[in-house]
Amino acid sequence: MNPLIVFDAKKVVPDPFALTLAAAARARALRQGAEPRVIAGAAPGPHLALAEIAAGAFAKGELASFLPDAAGVPRLAPPKPRLAIGDGGRPAVAVSVPAKGTVH
Repeated sequence: MNPLIVFDAKKVVPDPFALTLAAAARARALRQGAEPRVIAGAAPGPHLALAEIAAGAFAKGELASFLPDAAGVPRLAPPKPRLAIGDGGRPAVAVSVPAKGTVH
């Protein structure tokens, strides 16, 4: 696979995890018979999917769930912090502390 395609696709979907999900979804669609949107010869599905993302060959809403919104904030809200009992309502941090004498 040409590594430059990955760099070009990262310009469209900067988050590596979101890029992986978007390319995997498009590669699945191509494998199930979707029509390729760019000419890439005999390129395998994942390579073709990344080439399509890099070329911007997708409808406006197709990558919307993988892109941050206009303000640059991810679409999913962060999880709410857990509250510790008797902590006055301040957010607690979960820490795993091994028992004395045990090895993890």
